Amino acid sequence: MNEQRIIEPFLIRLKERIDSDPNLTAASLSVKAGLSNAAIRHWLNGDSKSPTIESARKVCAALGTTLEEFMSEARTPEEKEIVRLALQLPAPLLRELLGYGRGLAAAAGQTQPQEPEEKE
Repeated sequence: MNEQRIIEPFLIRLKERIDSDPNLTAASLSVKAGLSNAAIRHWLNGDSKSPTIESARKVCAALGTTLEEFMSEARTPEEKEIVRLALQLPAPLLRELLGYGRGLAAAAGQTQPQEPEEKE
């Protein structure tokens, strides 16, 4: 694979995931995601455009995750669970969770408390 041509963040993470799992290949992932057999190989070789959001979601589903979780910076199981839970909340509850999280971080001495953003 031509690594220097991969600049798309989704493809960088996908390549890392495939490279780190000896039981996962581009071909097997393509089949599991319901894509053409060569689709992922072509993305990773730089032979075709980046995947559509729909195709990226199919790949993530085949990996047992969501696109949002896959692209998050979450690394530990706890961080991944927080991302999953946050994605399920409606906007008002998400803002409440964010305020609670900021308060916990401030209480733990990790960050300075932030004022909620003003709505225009």
